[in-house]
Parts: sequence; structure tokens; C-alpha cells
Amino acid sequence: MTVRITNIQHFSLHDGPGIRTTVFLKGCNLKCPWCANPECISSKIQGEFGYDISLEKLEQEIVKDKPFYETGGGVTFSGGEPLLQINDLEPLLKSLKNKNINICFETALFVPEKYLKIAKKYSDEFIVDIKMINHENCKEVIGGEIDQYLNNIKLLDLKKTTFRIPITKFILKDTKLILDLLKTYQPKHLEIFELHNLARKKYDILNKEQYYEKIDDREIKEFYEKLKEIIPTTEIIEI
Repeated sequence: MTVRITNIQHFSLHDGPGIRTTVFLKGCNLKCPWCANPECISSKIQGEFGYDISLEKLEQEIVKDKPFYETGGGVTFSGGEPLLQINDLEPLLKSLKNKNINICFETALFVPEKYLKIAKKYSDEFIVDIKMINHENCKEVIGGEIDQYLNNIKLLDLKKTTFRIPITKFILKDTKLILDLLKTYQPKHLEIFELHNLARKKYDILNKEQYYEKIDDREIKEFYEKLKEIIPTTEIIEI
């Protein structure tokens, strides 16, 4: 059994708790114009981007980092949308759980419910993006069905979930909807971050246009203050 990935990042510090091994799976069902990993969007191998790896080889790569996981770390499956390959990943997930390795999924959550239920059986952590809540923009800009996303949130254990918000003009326009969502679910952890253009070279290689905007610091501060007011017990981290 194989899965298709673009990279295995060792000693990762920003993809879940502790020191982690992050596996970037190839393929995504969204089209976020600001994506930081454009090479992960298509499920096809694109020149230097993408290769198939056996579950046995991938497990070896993960397990060799196990001594670093004693700080509370583990493996994070990112992408792309990792849950799209959850059926192929499941034998590996079973083996990793038997080895007591912490498992995290970084997901946009725009996936069939059955995929999320499989991931839940093995996952210790979820990192869930909040990209936009407006129904029309969600469909038009990123190609997602917001009802699917909202229904999937209800299935999560929020004590094990970190929400992550990329600050875009769409997010700021959706501020009230996002505040209502966060007020309802009161997540334990929330990460917010500005867009960056570190993936510019990848976009050039793929002959794709990258969406990038600089949000005024004042707007970011106002958004942050509104978050603190509506979810005062949530740990909010700017990354």
C-alpha cells in the first residue's frame, strides 16, 4: 500500500504540540488562492513535486524520530487535505497507535463525514482551518461547501482541536460569523497568522498565480481584540 506525498518534514515545531514529524500529503479538494503549499493541491505528480511512498517506508521515517516525541510531540499529517487519503493511511495509523505515537491531522474539514470518522479513531489532535464562513464566498473562492464544514465541526472533540485562522480580507469581512462560531464552540486553542509569500518560487515553477495581500496592523489588532473578548478562556497564539 502506498500514499502520495510531497515532503516529510522532520523536527517541526508549528504543526501541533511538541516536536513533530510532518507528512505533507498530495491532493486537495479546495482551491485556496493563498495556499502556502500549492504543490500539494493537485493529486498528480508534477515534476519535482510528489512521489508515492509505501506505508512501511513512511512508518520507518516517522518512527526514527520517536525519541524526539518525548516532549509531547508526534506525527502530523498535513497537505493538501490529508483526510482524502485516510483509507490508504489507516493501516499505518493502526500501527502508529500501537507504538503510542501521538497523531495529529491538519485539515480544512471540507471532506465527507465518513473520512473524518476514520481519522477520529486514531487522532490525538486536530488542527482545523477557519478559511471563511460566508456560504457564497466559500463556494466561489475556495470551492467548499460550508454546510459540510459546519456539520463536521460538530463531530470533533474540541478539547483536542486547535483552530487556525489565516487573516485575509475574506476573514475580516466574515468577522461576525467567525465570532459567532467561536462563541458557540469555545475552542481551547486558536492560532491566527498573516499571509506570506514564502511559496512564491513554488507558484512560479507550477506556473500558477499566488494571491497575496498585506493586512493593516491596525485591522489585525482589532480582530485579535474582538477574539479575546468573545472567547476569553481560549489560548490565542499569533504565528
